[in-house]
Amino acid sequence: MSNAQILDAFGEMLVLLVRDRTIEKFEKIENGSLKSQKGQELHGTLRKFNEEQKIAIKNLIVETVDNSLFNLLDMLEQNAEKIELNLNKKNINLLSDGLSGELFTDDGWIKKFSKKK
Repeated sequence: MSNAQILDAFGEMLVLLVRDRTIEKFEKIENGSLKSQKGQELHGTLRKFNEEQKIAIKNLIVETVDNSLFNLLDMLEQNAEKIELNLNKKNINLLSDGLSGELFTDDGWIKKFSKKK
């Protein structure tokens, strides 16, 4: 695997297994398919909002998830001497000139890998 492929493999896992799964959980709460007590309580709360408000809430959720991932990646970058994150025995921090920036560019991880655009 090339360094770019390793970096993309990490990005794909981060986007699909963290970002998209978190957004999917919100969608399950929204449509009532999450069966936990908390999920059903939140579904009941969301039902009180109109469609425009629900769209705004979902946009806020997505923005918050993306910002959390950005902050996580930035924290890893800023603390590279203390935190080493390896994939295939390669330090992810050393494979990118700006790990947090890998999320949002036109060819970034979200655009490349997310099923939840």
